Amino acid sequence: MYKISPIYYVFAVLTVILGFYACERDDAEPNLEMRKFTRLYVSFEEYTPGKNPPDTTIRIIYPADSSVFAFNGRHVSRVQGGGPIYFESQLNAIFQASTNRAGTNDTAIAVLNMGSSGSLNNTGLPKSRYYNNVRGMVFQARTNSLFVVNGSGPDAGIYVMDRPRYANNEKQPVKKLRNNSLAMWGAAYQNEKLLTSKTSSPGGIYVFEGIADAPVREVDSIGTLEPTRILQIEGATNNLRGLFYDTVKNVMAVTQMGDGTTEGSGRILIFENFSSLAEEEGTITPTRVITGANTGLISPVDVVIDTRETGVYLYVADRGAKKISRFLYTDDGNVEPDKVIETSNLQHGSTPVSLTLDTREGEQ
Repeated sequence: MYKISPIYYVFAVLTVILGFYACERDDAEPNLEMRKFTRLYVSFEEYTPGKNPPDTTIRIIYPADSSVFAFNGRHVSRVQGGGPIYFESQLNAIFQASTNRAGTNDTAIAVLNMGSSGSLNNTGLPKSRYYNNVRGMVFQARTNSLFVVNGSGPDAGIYVMDRPRYANNEKQPVKKLRNNSLAMWGAAYQNEKLLTSKTSSPGGIYVFEGIADAPVREVDSIGTLEPTRILQIEGATNNLRGLFYDTVKNVMAVTQMGDGTTEGSGRILIFENFSSLAEEEGTITPTRVITGANTGLISPVDVVIDTRETGVYLYVADRGAKKISRFLYTDDGNVEPDKVIETSNLQHGSTPVSLTLDTREGEQ
């Protein structure tokens, strides 16, 4: 009887394995292109006690860079009206602070897990009396910490929450860096620098360095917060709001509210080569300014930029106009937005107050 050599078996098995992987790669490559996307999450501030169905706190635009620019998903988180919203890719989670309207006393930050399709699931709800006026959040991977910017009032400061992905219930900040003379909005982070808008006059950008390593008292974890420097923005008073730093393109965008009624009175300030400006002292001048009647901007309160190398869009939440607008990040002057979504006619929440963007390149 003829016997098959063991070497033949080995060769046959290797052929099958290599053939399998070759076929799998051929099938997978087109899908990788499909997995390059942008998903925009919008926070809405309405909250009506006892309402059924409840007001929607998060709406989703996906894909945000498509020719069809429309909401195609929504979610009700556990905060009593949405405030600042922040997506962290390293945790695959979203954090949404409460708007904490008068009478609600909602000092919570909702933690939401993200499914593979972008769907959201409510998980944690850390609460602290110090989260009473949250205006921005940002994550530091080195210490696995969420920096929470409490914008103004007696508890103005930056509060450090450790292990935020798993935070729940009465989880208190491990550091409470306070200074009630500060007025801040938004948060951005790069190279150990935390950046916030300075909303008091003269307006500008606070630069805080070494927040994670700032000393605090052992007895109560309280420390003093002082900016390392202030970048005063030419022509800005007390109307600056959300900001976003695109570290890939090295571009900073800052929103500046208008008079509250006139279309075109709001402004988006664009700073090119921002890493160099962040090291300076004194006054900085925008490279470009998106403003004018054609923009439709009234009270822009938040902005995000598509941080991919191929990303071209800038997204704006306008609280006064009740619009989500999409511009080219290279736009300048009195330009019309590329796309607009009106939110004034939405049921169960219509006032957009914050944005966060999930951008992917070749991953689901």
